[in-house]
Amino acid sequence: MRKAAHAMGQHRRTARRWRLPLGLRFTLALAMVPLLVLPLVGLRFTEVMTELARNERLENQAQAARNLAASLHERRDLFELGAAAGDRRAGAEPLPVELLADVVVDHDAGEWLEVPGRALPMRAPEGTIASVMRVRLAAARSQERPGRFYLLVDADDERLVLPEIRDGRRLAGDELIVEHGLHADSMRPLHVQPQERPGGWIAEIAFETEPALLRVRITDVDYLGSRRVEGEADSGLLAPVRPVAAPTHNDRRTALWADAVRGLARASGRVSVFDAAGALLAQSGRVSGDPPPADEWQSRLARRLLAATLSLRPERFLDDSEPGAMPAVPPLTRALSGLPAQQAERISAQAGLPAWMLTSAQPLWVGDRVVGALVLEENTGSRLGVAREAIERLALLTAAAMVATALALLAVGSVTVARVVRLRRQAEQAIDSRGRVVGGIRAPLFRDEIGALAESHANVLERLRQHQQYVGNLRGRLMHELRTPIMVVRSSLDNLAAEADPQRQEAYLARARDGAQRLERIVASMGEASSLEAMLAQSTLEPVDLAALLNACADGYRSAFGS
Repeated sequence: MRKAAHAMGQHRRTARRWRLPLGLRFTLALAMVPLLVLPLVGLRFTEVMTELARNERLENQAQAARNLAASLHERRDLFELGAAAGDRRAGAEPLPVELLADVVVDHDAGEWLEVPGRALPMRAPEGTIASVMRVRLAAARSQERPGRFYLLVDADDERLVLPEIRDGRRLAGDELIVEHGLHADSMRPLHVQPQERPGGWIAEIAFETEPALLRVRITDVDYLGSRRVEGEADSGLLAPVRPVAAPTHNDRRTALWADAVRGLARASGRVSVFDAAGALLAQSGRVSGDPPPADEWQSRLARRLLAATLSLRPERFLDDSEPGAMPAVPPLTRALSGLPAQQAERISAQAGLPAWMLTSAQPLWVGDRVVGALVLEENTGSRLGVAREAIERLALLTAAAMVATALALLAVGSVTVARVVRLRRQAEQAIDSRGRVVGGIRAPLFRDEIGALAESHANVLERLRQHQQYVGNLRGRLMHELRTPIMVVRSSLDNLAAEADPQRQEAYLARARDGAQRLERIVASMGEASSLEAMLAQSTLEPVDLAALLNACADGYRSAFGS
């Protein structure tokens, strides 16, 4: 039993020793953690509202594209002299090409932000959609260097894994192969070394002459050491869209297209007209880019806060295709096949607001034959200037409110902890090492829960002090009550020992018996008082009508002893 009790006591001491010291400040800090979710909830709400506005804008754009295409239907004079449909490369999809002022192969996608891109879905070896990597493909021509062709491959990836040779073995890595040529059966492969960037990698390829056909293949491997293939992408055959041909004096379509372009110029965004072979016939307007952010310190601070909040959100060029879905067909390809198409591609994010490249394509008919396609493109980032400023101001106000809330909670916690610690110290100092009440607790300044606790402790200490005083007075009264019978018994016994007269001895014995009986009555009274106290401690108190009780007692005495 002793061993068991000792082991239990040791276990309790160990449990007390390893108890986690959670203070009130730490508890308040944990309670403020859910507040960090509020900015994410707000940004998610903003994204959802932006997506709803995007869908509405896409519907309006599709209606505008239908209206513009209606003005070009049955215009034989515009299309009958164009390139024949057989001119189009068999099995090749048109690749839109942007005309830029200049392109520098510096592995920086800054000048490519306004270029409409093409998303390449990644496929795992089993045939399912791989979500570990997202790829965007874009093409451009340069005004400063006529004839040159540029291709951008931008990928969001966890890490760029380069092929290497280790112990005489070649280890696989991420690969980018660009095939180019005049015919599908004579394509030449070009192995490109991507450059790593934050959140992925980028590759810019420059061609001295524009290729007739392109094909991009990507292989993504695991970076954890196994180097197994996680995903593959294949763009298929791509035919860069030919630029608008220079007008000639003998071509009567020049004036006709000039009138048509003036009508298309009223549309918002950029309107492009392609023939059945995918060649660009006319183009009006431009795709406006994102407005430059403000350079004030408030805007910079707001952008940093939003970037920190969005660190776990999807990056730019996000592929919104559903898992397991088939790769999306470009709108131009669908329109040239006779079907209208819409596409919304997320290309960037401004202050938590996603920017989308909206594309609507409509086929152009002459009789029952598709003679071309009209494509309307618009960047929603050009409309986010005011919203971005509002989001930045809201981010600063939210951050200030959260900081103020945290400081207020910490201040309240610190004041509360200080008051509790002060109350604990006063309670410890009010009782000495021998258990005597030697002090008190000062009256609280605030009438709150801690003030009520201080008053309760003060009342408890006052009761302990009264009990301590009662115990001290009880000792004096008890000594006084016991001293008299003890002295009577002692003096009677002393006189009895010195007296030889039997009568006087009998008197002394009687006095000794009286003193002993008095002591016995005192001890019996103390026992009865102790029993009564124990009974009262175990009894339940209830209110009693004192007047009725006294009347009942008087009636009882009256019936027992008479009037």
